[in-house]
Formats: sequence, C-alpha cells, structure tokens
Amino acid sequence: MALLPIGMLYFASLVKLVSVSPAELVSAQEVLKNSAATTAIPAQSGAVLDRNGLVLAEDRCVWNLIVNYYPEHRSLVNGVENGKLTADDVVQKVQLLADASGLEFHDMWRALMVNPKSHQVLREGLTPSERNIIRAAMKQVPYSGLHLEQKFERVYPNGPVLSHVVGLRGHAGDPERGIDAEKSSGFEEGLRPYLEGVPGKRRTIKVTGKHGVNPALDMTEAVPGSNIRTSVDLELSKFAREQLVALMEEHNPWRTLSIVVDVKTGQVLSMIGLPDYNPSDIHGSMKKRLDPETGETTLDGWTNPARWNFEPGSTMKPLVAAMALERGAIRRGQKFDDHDGAFLAPNSKRSHSIKNAQGVPNVPMRAFEGIIYSSNIVFAQVARAIGREGMADMLDFYGYADGQFRIHGLSQTFEPRRAQPREAFFKQRSPDGMAYVIPRMGYGHAFDVPPIQHAMAMAAVANGGTLLDPTFNPKSEGENPRKILSESTTSYVKEAMLWMVNKANRKWLPHREDFAYCGKSGTAQIYAGAFKDKYTSSFVCYGPYEDPEVLVLVVSYGTSKGGPYGANHYGSKVSGPAAAKILHRALELRGSLPTDGNGDLDWAACQANLDR
Repeated sequence: MALLPIGMLYFASLVKLVSVSPAELVSAQEVLKNSAATTAIPAQSGAVLDRNGLVLAEDRCVWNLIVNYYPEHRSLVNGVENGKLTADDVVQKVQLLADASGLEFHDMWRALMVNPKSHQVLREGLTPSERNIIRAAMKQVPYSGLHLEQKFERVYPNGPVLSHVVGLRGHAGDPERGIDAEKSSGFEEGLRPYLEGVPGKRRTIKVTGKHGVNPALDMTEAVPGSNIRTSVDLELSKFAREQLVALMEEHNPWRTLSIVVDVKTGQVLSMIGLPDYNPSDIHGSMKKRLDPETGETTLDGWTNPARWNFEPGSTMKPLVAAMALERGAIRRGQKFDDHDGAFLAPNSKRSHSIKNAQGVPNVPMRAFEGIIYSSNIVFAQVARAIGREGMADMLDFYGYADGQFRIHGLSQTFEPRRAQPREAFFKQRSPDGMAYVIPRMGYGHAFDVPPIQHAMAMAAVANGGTLLDPTFNPKSEGENPRKILSESTTSYVKEAMLWMVNKANRKWLPHREDFAYCGKSGTAQIYAGAFKDKYTSSFVCYGPYEDPEVLVLVVSYGTSKGGPYGANHYGSKVSGPAAAKILHRALELRGSLPTDGNGDLDWAACQANLDR
C-alpha cells in the first residue's frame, strides 16, 4: 500500500473517529485548509572566503528567545488557574527561567504572567552555549510559553580588514549619520546570487486548547548558499592595513590606499583603504568629518579610497618610456638635453617652464636614467617625441577606462578617469592650457587615473608586456590578456626601475642582500581646491626582479611638505617604505622570498647594464 503524506494520515485519523456526510467532509477540508499555518525556515547564506579558505564573512546560527503562546496556553498561567501550582511554585519556576535566560525576574514575570501578546522577543542573538542553558531550563518548565527561534546572523570576524571589499549585507540604516537603510556593498552584494540560500517552509495545523502542539502537514528543507573563495589574502591584508595605519600616523594624509595584484594572473590579492570602517560596528566605527573638497559633512571610512582617481606623478614615467620605445619614438641609447635645468615647451609661458626636483642631476640622460633619477625634463621631451597623436592614445593604450567599471564579483563601481576629449590634444592653445599639457603628461601631471587600473598597467611592465583585467577569481590565469609591450621594452624599463630602488641615497627603502625588486615613486602637487599646495605621494613596486610575481601600489592623498607629520612629502619616503614592506610580506606568504639569506644579487652585472 502506498504511503500517505503525514497531513493525509492525520486527516484520515479524524475521519475514522466520526461518521461524516460528504458535505461535512468538504466542510472539514475547508477547516483544515484555513487552520494550516506556514512557517518559513531560514536558509544559511554561504561564506565569503579568502584565497586560503579563511573566513571573511559568514552566517552563524543564533537564537532569539521569544514568547509565542497566548496566556491561556501557558502552563504557568494554567497551573495557577486550575490550582495545580501554588504562587510559590510559579515564582520558583519563573525565577529558574529568568536566571537561565539572563533576564531580571520582573521582566520574565511580566512576559509570561502579565503580557497578553502571543509574540514577544525577550533576547536576540543567543550563542549555542546560551541556548543550551535556556533549553535545559525550559525542559523543567514545559509549555511555559517560551520558544527558541533559530536565526542566522552575518558575522565579519576580521573587523575593518578588507571592509570596503567584503562589504555589507543590508542593515538598519542611520539617516542622521548618512548611512543608507538596507544598503549592500562589496562582495556581499556582488556575489549575492551565489551566496544566498533558498528558504524552506513548514506547514502545520493550528491547534487550540491546552495542548499547544501543532501537528506537521509537510516541510520543505532550506537549501544553504554556496561558500565562495576569492583571490584576496587575509593575512597579507592584515599586514597591509598595519602599514597604512602607521603611514597615516606619521604623515597625516587625508586618505591612503594600497592595492596588491598578481602580475601574471591579474588576481587582486589585497585592496585596503583608510579611513575604513568595522562592518560589525558600522555606526560606532565611523566619524563625521567635514570634507574640505565638497564642503559637506561626510562619514569617514564609508567610501573605498581605491574608487577615487589620483594624479600618478612620476609613477607614470616607466609607462611613458615603454610606450615611446614600443612606438619607436625614442631609441634605447638616445640622450635628452638638460636645458640648463629648465625646459620650456614651445608656445609656453616662461612661468610654465619645467624643472627637476631637488637632487636630480641636470645633465643629459637617456630615458633609462630619467626613470632612475626621476627627471621631469627628460620625460617632458620623451612625451613630445611621442607626439600629440601618441599621447592622446596613451591612456587608452594602457587600458585606463574613461567610464565607470566594475571588477567581477565586486559591487563597487570605480570612477572613470577624468581626461580631456581627444580633440583638445590638437589645439595650439586653449583656456585649459592644453598647449603645455603634453610635456607635463610625460611625467604624470595634468590628468588622473583610477588606482586599480594604474596597478594593472604597471603589472604589464612587470610581466613582460601583457595587460590583464583585474579579477577576484582565485583560479583565473589572466582575464582578457592583451600583449601591448615587447619583452625587450619591458626589460629595459624594469632594469631602470631596479636601479631607482637601489640608488645609494635611498636607504629608507627596505632592502635585503638576497632579494631585488623594482619600483618608482611619484609626487604630484595639488594646485587647486581644498588641498591646494598639498601633495599626492605614491609608490609602486614589484618583484622579484628576475621573475616578478607581485606588484604593490600605495597612494597617499593630501600630504604636507615638512611640518609636524613627517620630514617631507616625496612618494618614496611617504608611501615607499609601506609599499616595499607589503611586497616583501606578500612574497614571504607565497613562499617566493628567500629566507636563508644565501642569495646574492649580481650588482656588477647591473652596473654594466647601467653604463651601457
């Protein structure tokens, strides 16, 4: 005989107890239909994991202590009314339940003996151990009216580390503080279709009377969401944030950020920005601050600094050199005149003459030495050699988006680069000074770029010339690869960047005798707005030199020249130490950085290459 569903068996037992007519049977079915109650069964959402399986966000099972019976169905109320319990008995049992629940006696008494509501929430977010204690007490006082309701609570165990990238599930808003209600962000929003489970449901028959038992009709089990592993490295990100905190304390920029990428796959290993917030305490971890750029009061930490463009300064010089070599605009051995320390582009005002920073030798140099010494004069001439057509193409050549873009899996949109329209490059003179922008673009001034795309453009130099899209997929072998530079070109630029880091007077950058890396600093003065006369101080580095694996970009915006927050504003001193330390740590975690100290870099060969 075929088995009947539980609900049909229950209904069949009712029919056997009484003799009913067909009309009465239909009426009984209607009563059963109207008496059915459906209870949702919550589905556990999947966890967001780092590349090594460490938890970035997850659902943890918690319980709410509620009252879900009307007074007439609560055993303590019934016990008093029918004389089975004395007043002392009730007091003793209420005290037992109150002690187990962590509530005051009068609160438990009011909930069970006075409050007529059939649904009261007494405590929320109970841990498994708290739940077990309360369950044991409830067994001693059955049908008291108390019920433990299972819930899932989203937990972010790493506090502010990677908070902008991991993001938030919808939460209670705070309009006065500018926090949107039910706002979701980061991985939590971008990966939501995969993380979300499918809730189940349970149908029961409502039963009145003293029994308080709801017989089951049917149940659909909840289906949990998928756990998603991402490319970010939690341990590396913890270290990176520590470096940025130290940078903020020493130099007091308005904001700072670090981006770490695998140069061979485009995988984003870390993306940290300060100020940030603690997703477990969003209201308490952010403070209001007047934004001098907009004049508006904003919440410190709500927005990922990696979304904001920055002026790349001299970190652009390796890319300009690579493009000039690739297009044949300059020769590897070509030297550029020093112009007695002041280069004046044709049709430019003398006040717009281009000079080098203090300490840069004003002597004829190749692009190679121009990278090492960071000569503005050399790269103003390199840009002119590339020409207006080439410079108009440069940002597109390196993949800098001119519209908003997203990284797959991350809900955040990154701001488009702010660039002049192409036709503006060909004006003889314009109100915005386009006549002298071409030389200034040669050393990274007069335009902004998105940080993540700048990191990917520099990664193309590091990996031998392949431009990749950034990705958070830990299994990616390279998204949308485009070969844009030759091995010979990137080798030339890499070697110059090696020597930039290892100049004898740059002792403040971390060094090891058994490990060599490449780098370039950038320092751009801010000429307008609330941060006028402050600086953007940046540094990019990658290594190992012989076969680069990881690249780090650190950008600090709003630094000061001298003053109480540091000796100077130069990118190599503000952002350089943090970037180099993050690079070292990234390679240590990968097992790529030698730890025995036996390696030995062939500096004689490097010197020979420098002199060629």
